[in-house]
Formats: sequence, structure tokens, C-alpha cells
Amino acid sequence: MAAKKCPVCQWEIKEDGKQVKVDGKVVLVCCDECAAKVKAQPAKYINPR
Repeated sequence: MAAKKCPVCQWEIKEDGKQVKVDGKVVLVCCDECAAKVKAQPAKYINPR
């Protein structure tokens, strides 16, 4: 099974990670700092291009 990567910093997500709910979707990140970045710019991480 491949390790999950944080969409913010690309680090491996250890254990359960942190779940951030934005715009009715859940984004899994590695830490509180990345969770804050998702909350600040949700479109960047929900619909990456």
C-alpha cells in the first residue's frame, strides 16, 4: 500500500493525519500547520491544477 502524501507539503502522512473540512469536503493533511494553509486557501488544495 502506497503511503499517503500531504497535498500541502508532500510529506508522508503518519498515523491518521489531520482532517480539514472545507466547502463540504474533507482534506487529509500531515499537521496543524498544513491544516491552517488548507483553511486559508481551500480552492488550491481541493481542486489542484
